Amino acid sequence: MVNQATTDTTAVEQVVKKLANAWNSHNEKDLAKLFREDGEFTDVSGQLMRGRAEIEQLHQHPFTTTLKHAILSIKDVRITWITPTSASVDVHWTTTGHQTPAEQSLPARNGLMNLIIVQEQDQWLIAIGHSFDFTATYRRSDFGKA
Repeated sequence: MVNQATTDTTAVEQVVKKLANAWNSHNEKDLAKLFREDGEFTDVSGQLMRGRAEIEQLHQHPFTTTLKHAILSIKDVRITWITPTSASVDVHWTTTGHQTPAEQSLPARNGLMNLIIVQEQDQWLIAIGHSFDFTATYRRSDFGKA
């Protein structure tokens, strides 16, 4: 018999994998489909996107400009179950390939995405997501000075 928690964990991990795949293929439509119709996402710059349509619309421009060569790598996923049909998911990530609007390369970034993923009928969807960029939080030059 299959353990229900294992099945649920696998389903939630699949949402994270699909999110990375949509992001890496720069496909705003596939990315938005991972959210509830009334889902919300706050990006690393603090921009709040409300609803699937706005999430799609506000990813279209960066996916064709500053993020068109960017690659998202998932470093760690931690799932905390809130109820049997909802989970808080911490996703530690790194990205490479960012560029300025003038197409100059930018350094790699790292951060944390917190997602609330819920089961609705037969599918798991992101209800709320927040992404934080910790790249500039600490610099090597901040350490070793008396």
